[in-house]
Amino acid sequence: MGMEGYGQFELFDPNRHLSWQERQNLNSNWNDISSSALHAYGDKTLAYKNSHIFCLNDDKVHFALCDQIKNSIQQGKMTSASITLKTSLLTDCTVCQYCLHAVDYQGFDVYRHRHQEYNANILKQFNLQTYITNKYP
Repeated sequence: MGMEGYGQFELFDPNRHLSWQERQNLNSNWNDISSSALHAYGDKTLAYKNSHIFCLNDDKVHFALCDQIKNSIQQGKMTSASITLKTSLLTDCTVCQYCLHAVDYQGFDVYRHRHQEYNANILKQFNLQTYITNKYP
């Protein structure tokens, strides 16, 4: 069959992979974890262990490891994080502007004040459900 060696697979590591029970809990409700367990993928999206997640902080939904999350963790204001995988819990929440900046969503730049009108238009039109569907088909 043209193989020169054995295949490779990764054993389950509970420190790096979500267990079935953890995934079920995250798919049903908000769960609290230590904020130090949060990390980002290469595209700056927020992750816990081996899964993209959403975080609720200061009544805003975070989907990226943005400056606001980083600063809150560094200053000790955020020792735990409420996270979920369930997108239906996100419908009534406001999306963090710094997350849009972190993933460079359509050129959104929260720090450039001369683009306030453009940014306001992006915020008005942004739909997290659509973004999720397009990003993770």
